Amino acid sequence: MKQERFSFKENTLYMCGHSLGPMPKQAQKIIERCLKDWAQEGVLAWNKSDWIHLPYKMGQLIAPLIGAKEDEVIVCDSTSVNLFKVLHSALRLNPKRRIIITSSGNFPADLYIAQGIAHFNNNIELCYVPDDSNNIIESLTEEVAVLTLAHVDYRTGLIYDMREITERAHELGIIVVWDLSHSVGVVPLSLTKDNIDFAVGCTYKYLNGGPGAPSFVYANRRHHKNLVCPIYGWIGHRAPFTFSKSFENTPGVGAFLGGTPYILSMKALEGALGVFDDIVIERLYKDTINNGNYLIDLLNQKVPELVCVSSRVLGERGGHIAFKHDQAYAISRALIAEDLICDYRNPDLIRLSMPSLYLDLHDMQKASLIIEKVIRDKLYQKAEFQQKLFVT
Repeated sequence: MKQERFSFKENTLYMCGHSLGPMPKQAQKIIERCLKDWAQEGVLAWNKSDWIHLPYKMGQLIAPLIGAKEDEVIVCDSTSVNLFKVLHSALRLNPKRRIIITSSGNFPADLYIAQGIAHFNNNIELCYVPDDSNNIIESLTEEVAVLTLAHVDYRTGLIYDMREITERAHELGIIVVWDLSHSVGVVPLSLTKDNIDFAVGCTYKYLNGGPGAPSFVYANRRHHKNLVCPIYGWIGHRAPFTFSKSFENTPGVGAFLGGTPYILSMKALEGALGVFDDIVIERLYKDTINNGNYLIDLLNQKVPELVCVSSRVLGERGGHIAFKHDQAYAISRALIAEDLICDYRNPDLIRLSMPSLYLDLHDMQKASLIIEKVIRDKLYQKAEFQQKLFVT
């Protein structure tokens, strides 16, 4: 499948899909077609090629991958911007409460957005709890307005029990916002069935939508009548081409639309999502876990000094695994030099993803040999690998 559907540098093991997925060949084809439309049609393509409705079309394509109804998902803006919009909307649905709760180890970008909301709203308090499901559940009270969490921990790959946490929060009248960036496209999700309130997520990791690909917003139908987006964007207007001087938001999840859609990025995403047309996520996820567990077993034998900090249990780990080592950054640089593409997370983690969409057990064998070579021969001690690049 990987040779048929993805473009890879020759002899490279790409194990960084948790950060940026590889390029699907279909994405390149659709972008080229879009560029042709731009050249030949110009502004007319907004109608002729239906560019204007791409946020809805992309939402409909993502909906089955997250277990949602087609009218519950929209694609627009970045994950950070969408989280800002959704948190504001969620707070308005709980106007008598003033507390946002999140985990202390939540993805930093998500923490920053929550911190900003609390900073610019004096009546909002942001509280942190330890990264543990029991601690999170025990911290919930009837004073909490919103709970916001990442479904999969960006460091270890740990999966939170979305259904259990959401159910407990709902018992106390709390609205829950989930970040699915590290789970969509690799972990089975059932947002509508599990009565999830809101979710956001990026599309450039396991969905392979390309660098800077737009984010998505999920909003449960039961909230649609009361959605109010804090950014009154032109395309979010009920009828943008009437050029009314007064804002009226689009009903439903379209309320989260902001400015002009990112057409080239949307078209790349359209091509990328086509890869999933015949994929059963449950099977893909099971094979992904098997890939990871096989690699863990091999490395435990070959390089026991690498300490795995990720669970081996189906349902407890996302699409990547992480290994701890005091020379983690240098090792990651040395691995990349050997054509095994991975990444590093401060202070001491090497992250490797193994989605079965384009990796298999044979690839895990090759990866183990490269990792063994880098550590056994101490290749990571080269001076060039000690200097940190800006992007790690």
